Amino acid sequence: MNSLSEYIKRNTITQKRLESEIRDERNAKLPTRNIFVLLRKYAKDFFSSGSQPRMLALSGLRGVGKTTLMWQTAEYVYSSNLTKTIIFINVDDLNRLEAGLFDVINILENQIFNCSLNEMDDRIMLLIDEVHESSQWQKDLKILYERGKKIFVIATGSSALLLHTSSDLASRWSLLKVFPFSFPEYILSKSWLINQKELLFPIDGLSDRLKDILFYSLNYDDFKTGIKNIEKKCNDYLIKSTAISKTNQNQFIDEYVSYYNIARFLPIINTALINDRILALFDRILLKDIPDINPSLLKSVINRLLFRLALSDEINYQSLSSDFSVKENDIEQIISTLNDAEILNVFLPHGGVKSKTGKSKKVFFMSPSLRHALYSRIYGDKLNNDLKAKLYEDIVAMYLKRNLSDGVVSFGFGQKKNPDFVVETMDSNILIEVGINKSDKNQIKKYKKYRYGIILNSKITEPDFDDTNKILFIPLSWFLLL
Repeated sequence: MNSLSEYIKRNTITQKRLESEIRDERNAKLPTRNIFVLLRKYAKDFFSSGSQPRMLALSGLRGVGKTTLMWQTAEYVYSSNLTKTIIFINVDDLNRLEAGLFDVINILENQIFNCSLNEMDDRIMLLIDEVHESSQWQKDLKILYERGKKIFVIATGSSALLLHTSSDLASRWSLLKVFPFSFPEYILSKSWLINQKELLFPIDGLSDRLKDILFYSLNYDDFKTGIKNIEKKCNDYLIKSTAISKTNQNQFIDEYVSYYNIARFLPIINTALINDRILALFDRILLKDIPDINPSLLKSVINRLLFRLALSDEINYQSLSSDFSVKENDIEQIISTLNDAEILNVFLPHGGVKSKTGKSKKVFFMSPSLRHALYSRIYGDKLNNDLKAKLYEDIVAMYLKRNLSDGVVSFGFGQKKNPDFVVETMDSNILIEVGINKSDKNQIKKYKKYRYGIILNSKITEPDFDDTNKILFIPLSWFLLL
């Protein structure tokens, strides 16, 4: 184990190493994500008073920035003098050394600190990248948690595998989802790419205020008043953002939706290359992550199914089973696994328990860039409005999933024309429609009971009101400021 001991010693992090990990090729400091505020708080609370949580796991689609967030949190801890002992472990390296996390624990106790982890006096930080690649990782993390009461752990890994943890581990760590970029995060990152000295930060408190107005207004009148009150803030911020992008608002949003909601692709100008990289990301997930969950799933079926889903709306297991010559239960299992891997974002139909436990579901892609890359193989980059509209639905679905952990989001079901989304907050529903220059109100009007309706229109820049039917037309760009 001498080689492992040397590896750990070399990866006891210095300030120079931290600086290199949080800067780009221009030596510019990478901007942080919204979730960094929470990571920073957890770290500060632990090192200041020993508060929980002390073991964090960052899950999310490959490329969304989990490892960068881990390094940024470590740099905060080091520069704030919370601890100067930070150790980094890359599990790919462990596998090459034919070692596991339990071996790391033994080396820390017997050769690095020369005491049991339970007997340590000072608090330290341990970073573990791609934790799921280690065999027995769940058992080893449980041991680390029980022994390492003075260790603040951040681990990154595959969403699909981190979600399938034992109940013992789930009760010990905090699993934090890292979603694709929000639009304000993209705007900040775009301004950073252009000029690190003139960053355009989100307006403080606007996202929370917008969330309260959109989803928690008591009635239509309160909703309308709230929207009017934030109109100037939204427009001023969006005007500044388009000045940075040097494009019009629609082009800027299309860039974000089609290519740049995944952090890894931000520096790449060649959009064809981004499509290729996304398709390669698909292959990595299909070849590496998914077989670790369910080795019996056929890659050839998954590939064909993904193309079908990219062109589909509601899914029907019976017809998919017939078309692919695969059992219905297998189709359902594949879609469930793709949802766990955060390729797909599966919504249940609106209604009671019978509806929600039925076979009908609506599938979105967790990142619209994933759907766009699949489109590129068939249509190139010239998409008609129907295909573009599906990308907008994907991004709205991702926003709803991220923002409404305390509300139920489903899709309209059971009639010929359904609203895209049904948000169940408070004592009555909110109905949401998404589209390009969307003006049709029938999907909302036909429902007899709803608190208010929202139509997200990608072409408008000012809100419009239908007081008779309690429907508000809102620029999609405003919604993306959540």
